[in-house]
Amino acid sequence: MNVELRIGEAAPGTMPIRWPSILFLLAATTADAAVPLEPDMSRLNQIELHSLEPGMFELRTTGSDPWFLLKELPANFDAERHHVLAFEYFCPDGVDELELFYGPPIEAGRSVSPGGLAKAETWTAASADLARLSHGRWGGEDRLLRLDWGRKPGVRARIRGLELRAPTVEELRGAEELASRRREKEARANKVNDYLDAAYPCRIESVEVRAEKVIIQGTVSLTGEAPLWIAELRPHHAAWEGEIGTWVQRIRAPEQSGAFRIELARRVGDRDRITSRWQVIRVPEAGAAEVCSHAVYTTDVSRAAAHDLEPIRAVGKKGMGGVDARDILPELAEMGVQHITVNLSLTGLFALTPGEDREEIEWDGLTLFVRRHALEQYDRLIGFATRHGMVVSAIVLIRFNGDPAFVGRIVHPEADPAGEYAMPNLATEAGARVYEAALAFLAERYARPGDPHGRITNWIPHNEVDYGWTWTNMGLQPLAVYLDTYLRSMRLCHLTARRFNPHARVFISLTHHWNVEPDPGWRSYSPRTMLEWLARYSVVEGDFDWGVAYHPYPQNLFKPDTWNDERAAHDFDTELITMKNIEVLDAWMRRPAMRRSNGEVRPVMLSEQGFHTADYGAAAQRLQAAALVYAWHKIQPLDSIEVFHNHRWLDPPHEGGLLLGVRTLPTGEDPNGERKCGGEVYQALGTQDEEA
Repeated sequence: MNVELRIGEAAPGTMPIRWPSILFLLAATTADAAVPLEPDMSRLNQIELHSLEPGMFELRTTGSDPWFLLKELPANFDAERHHVLAFEYFCPDGVDELELFYGPPIEAGRSVSPGGLAKAETWTAASADLARLSHGRWGGEDRLLRLDWGRKPGVRARIRGLELRAPTVEELRGAEELASRRREKEARANKVNDYLDAAYPCRIESVEVRAEKVIIQGTVSLTGEAPLWIAELRPHHAAWEGEIGTWVQRIRAPEQSGAFRIELARRVGDRDRITSRWQVIRVPEAGAAEVCSHAVYTTDVSRAAAHDLEPIRAVGKKGMGGVDARDILPELAEMGVQHITVNLSLTGLFALTPGEDREEIEWDGLTLFVRRHALEQYDRLIGFATRHGMVVSAIVLIRFNGDPAFVGRIVHPEADPAGEYAMPNLATEAGARVYEAALAFLAERYARPGDPHGRITNWIPHNEVDYGWTWTNMGLQPLAVYLDTYLRSMRLCHLTARRFNPHARVFISLTHHWNVEPDPGWRSYSPRTMLEWLARYSVVEGDFDWGVAYHPYPQNLFKPDTWNDERAAHDFDTELITMKNIEVLDAWMRRPAMRRSNGEVRPVMLSEQGFHTADYGAAAQRLQAAALVYAWHKIQPLDSIEVFHNHRWLDPPHEGGLLLGVRTLPTGEDPNGERKCGGEVYQALGTQDEEA
């Protein structure tokens, strides 16, 4: 049985792809020999390789970042002819994602991914077209190839017949089908742009949500035969697609123009309209309704929250990331930590089917089941932090595993399991409803008067969305389409949290990459461009209280001496923002275009970054400690930056070999590891012991 490798869609780049002719392809099978490839047994990471016979080898992954380089391609290699990497494999476990790097240099931004490898209990064919997937970026000067074999340790596989060859006729046909689908997605992206740039004759100026009603105000400068109405768009509606939503109320007679003000009930049955958008439409007697304004979200939530809570504010910037309820929580208070991040896994917490350890709940007209033990762990962690005056920021995550019914409903229909996490399903009403219900349950629980379970103040929907393919997968999408869905998730999270907590805020999660070239494969995006788009949306669809959760890791995560980062320049065009040039981010957020509509500078939290210790020797530990001191002093004068969340507390055993904690790896004798020099220094920062 032959099972073909599932290939994802690619994107156009700046270089044209020159496909071989059909006549050449027919001849290639007989006259054009493929280029055999061999692994370089001396250049590998977290993987064991053994040669079994000529052209066949066996591998076993030993960590979460397994890869091996191939021997350099010969000088006479013809990239125009041989651009399909092909092999046969035997792997009962399958591979979550195969990633192919090309170079030199081998670095981020120079890779392609055809997706995962299905489980194979017999020899199975696999192939990936490097020219198509990179859209012309891979070429004759790239003599090195690196194969990254998923993200899981303990995977065994055998590979044979590894080669570069010409594409077959069938592969060319498949490539054309993918190109057609890509053109459709590009057309959708153009629709998003057209919607944002549209000059409509009507405008909704404000949407205020109070305890029992929604107040919508705006202006119309359009008269004619057809009356104007207000339409309601729900979270699953894509305004740029021209979706009208539901006609709600007539504004005024056709011949009238000027300002209008209408009041609507806030709730319709079990549904809260706080998360809706509102749009002016014209409804002729014959024909389809016409859009006459942009769709605008709630812009004033100052009187919308169920509870009048006092805010939890920290006076310092010391935070900790990757905190778990099983950690030794009292040490957080001992170290003077005032902020924590919590990974809030919706798929690890909720289900749509009953089962052991599942408690039935009714929320917003839906029946959900919550896992008691998982909920108790969150209560313990968030409750402890709140009792000790710490600001809690929840990172909302959606995995591909969990209750199948819940996962099938909440995961975006185009999401590829090659990613670590998924974008929520806002493409269907059912998906949006279950996502909103899960958020509302948690937002209400962690915003009760008296904080019996603790308080969540900040919400970070998803993780590192500029590297969407890996960390918030929605399939391969152009930026405009991807960001529109992500923004709807941000809005849903923000407004749902504001139903209960008047001080709740939402943050976009971004890596240390800043002004990078667009990935032609649509697997990653530029953070700077994403922020520009967010500001653009905030003008068009109404401003809201969003900030930036940045991850300014060093240029090389394995090198803690971030002050030597060569790609971190001190201008807005810098490729990276690390701790070396973190003031660039502060200056960017102070620009008028990035400020809130009231002139306030949007908040920044450094929600994930840390410094690696190459080993546990004194020199490596001192270098990590020095990096912590350096970062601490860099951020103190930057008022927009509220917190530095050190990632992490304990060294993680499954983060690609990175040892970023202020405690060592856990052992059987010491499940919490040993305090590093960096832990002692981090505790002293911000105290009278800092100078010493």
